[in-house]
Formats: sequence, structure tokens, C-alpha cells
Amino acid sequence: MTLTTHAVLGAVIGQATGSPFWAFFGGFASHLLIDMIPHGDSGLSDNFRIHKQKQGRAVAYVAVDAIFSILFVLFLANTRDIESLRTFTWGIIGGVLPDLMVGVYVITKTPLLKWFNWVHFFFHDFFLKRRGDVPLYYALLAQIVLIAYLQTKL
Repeated sequence: MTLTTHAVLGAVIGQATGSPFWAFFGGFASHLLIDMIPHGDSGLSDNFRIHKQKQGRAVAYVAVDAIFSILFVLFLANTRDIESLRTFTWGIIGGVLPDLMVGVYVITKTPLLKWFNWVHFFFHDFFLKRRGDVPLYYALLAQIVLIAYLQTKL
């Protein structure tokens, strides 16, 4: 999933919980669960994890996604009357943190994050390994529709 999808879902969960702790936990758990849906990024993921010479494309995709996610979340935060910005924020942090942790692990290979990298890809590849991936184009369109729907819940 795109970071924007994870951030918006985390924000919705954060707002629904009303508690910073549950917002973070819900955002984090939602990341793992929604990543189970095949979402067209297996080629990008493989480029980053396996084919070191193709990392540039994966990094560019993530950079554009991260910038768009930040801008979209700032747009939401500045155009909505959000009663509790703290829970909104903690939901977003929980929603995007798993991908950040994986990125730190891939770059540093720190043993402290090896277990989480395994957990993340266990969820990420759960159905992907059994059923295959969907085209990235379709996955992005579906995520745009999901984001549009979710932002109406804020």
C-alpha cells in the first residue's frame, strides 16, 4: 500500500479511538492487516530487497509517495476541524512506522529490526505468495478510491 493509504487509515482510526495509545496501536495493526491485500508493489519491493542495481526506482517511488503522503495529511489537517489532533497524529505515526522500520532495517541490517522485517513481510506476502499480485495501476486506482472514501470519515 502507499504511505498515503496507511496514513489516512491511521488518521481515521486515530480519530475514532480518541486515545493516543489506541490510535498508535490501531494504526500500526492496520498497516500490517491492510498490507495483506495484494497491492501491485511486489516488483518494487523485490527491486529494493533483492535486485540492488534496481534500488533507485524503488527509492524514487517511495520518495514520491512519502512527499504526497505528507502533503495530503497536511491538507487534511488544515482543512478539517479535527477535535483531537493528538490522536489523529498518533494514528498516522502508527500507520506509517512499519514501512519506516523496514526501510531502516534494509539500509542498516541492524539485528534489532530483523524480527520485525520478517513479521512485516509475513503479512505483506501472505496472500501475494498464494494468489499473486495485481497490476500496480489497478492497485493505485483502488487506493485512490479508498483514500477518497476514508477522508470523508475525518
